[in-house]
Amino acid sequence: MFDSKRVDIEKGDIIDAEIVDFGSNGEGVAKCGVYPIFVPFSVKGDVVRARITWTSKDYAFGEVVEVVQPSEHRVKPVCPYFEKCGGCDLQSVEHSFQLEMKRETVKRALKKVGGLDLDVPTPISLNEWEYRNKLALPFGKNKRSGRVYLGFFEKRSHSVVPMKWCALQGQWAADLIEDIGEWANENALSVYDEQTGRGYLRHAVARMLDTLTLTIVVNSSVQNIEKLALLTQKLDRHFSDYTVFVSNNTKNTNVIMGDNATLVYGEERPQDLGRYQAVVSPLSFLQVNNKVRDAIYDDVCEHIGTDFDGEIVELYSGVGLLTAQIALRLPKSKITAVEIVPSASENANALMRNLAIGNVTNVCADAATFVESIERDNTKRVLILDPPRKGCDERVLAVAKEAGFEKILYVSCNPQTLARDLKTLSSTYTIDYVQPYDMFPQTHHVETVILMTKN
Repeated sequence: MFDSKRVDIEKGDIIDAEIVDFGSNGEGVAKCGVYPIFVPFSVKGDVVRARITWTSKDYAFGEVVEVVQPSEHRVKPVCPYFEKCGGCDLQSVEHSFQLEMKRETVKRALKKVGGLDLDVPTPISLNEWEYRNKLALPFGKNKRSGRVYLGFFEKRSHSVVPMKWCALQGQWAADLIEDIGEWANENALSVYDEQTGRGYLRHAVARMLDTLTLTIVVNSSVQNIEKLALLTQKLDRHFSDYTVFVSNNTKNTNVIMGDNATLVYGEERPQDLGRYQAVVSPLSFLQVNNKVRDAIYDDVCEHIGTDFDGEIVELYSGVGLLTAQIALRLPKSKITAVEIVPSASENANALMRNLAIGNVTNVCADAATFVESIERDNTKRVLILDPPRKGCDERVLAVAKEAGFEKILYVSCNPQTLARDLKTLSSTYTIDYVQPYDMFPQTHHVETVILMTKN
């Protein structure tokens, strides 16, 4: 065990340590005195032998060499790719303790970043496995055999781990991986090489709702897919109704999809999204966990009030998928959805027309500029914030505080940026409700719903 006076930890050292805590990314934490050592894939309560992989004056990272004594919270991972693939980081932790870790992660972030000492309940969890409706798999190629394969990137790496299935997906994903792999190998298709910029296949991106939507991302400007007919012959073995898109991405970038996705096979069909059906573009954002998605929407609307007849302002509204959910749940309200991307705002207008929703106005504008333009009157107004992981722009928060919203509902996928934004808003608003959701079981990620009312 550690000598509490020892601080000369160096890269390559082998240490025996008890894992006494966990970090915000799900990794275990050992302590040398007050010096923290983060050890991925260890579990609070483990005693491990670990190799130090990186050090700084404030903390270090290590990797597990051996679990000397397992924690009571440690379980056997379901997936053989665990610790190789970068998709999951908590499969070795019993699910009930995963939820406790996520509860504590939200509570700590609110306290440390936001200065907010709040009670945080256990995350609401509705499933543990086979919950994802989407996957994005890079293509790889075995340098010795030349065989093409699909997989996930290793954590903090662009090395592709070959995979045949994923425990977070249904059987449909295993069938799809088999079909695409056979097609690529039988037709000797090349794979994109980040170093040279050459090669054809980059990613296979798929979403399974009522039907399958498959997008092949290629390093080409041609609006088609090589050997498409042979691909559909493979897919016909497992899927009776599907569409195939091609997305052209010739940029040297970490962004998966190109700017567009072109339909090259099949017919787009409306998909069941809970309260309505709609066509979902391959470029559209949609939460990956259907059950938890619907529970969050219900939660948001319940805190606004089903009989609310005032104005709801939704910022970062995208193509209107959340907007439509709110509109159908709160038919007496008047909703203004604000999105800065013109194509997304146009798609939102089309969605409202298709669903015959009349209580929504889509506005293509900068979020802060729009809020600044709201008249300061006695209209009952509620603000919904559902930003990306980076959180809200400072200017949006500043004008939101001045606009006098009766309530603010904040849906966050990042406890750190959530806490930062709540710190800004809390001078004007009181936090009345905090509820985490286990949107991403077997990973450290957590979704949180916040209700704030004006002081």
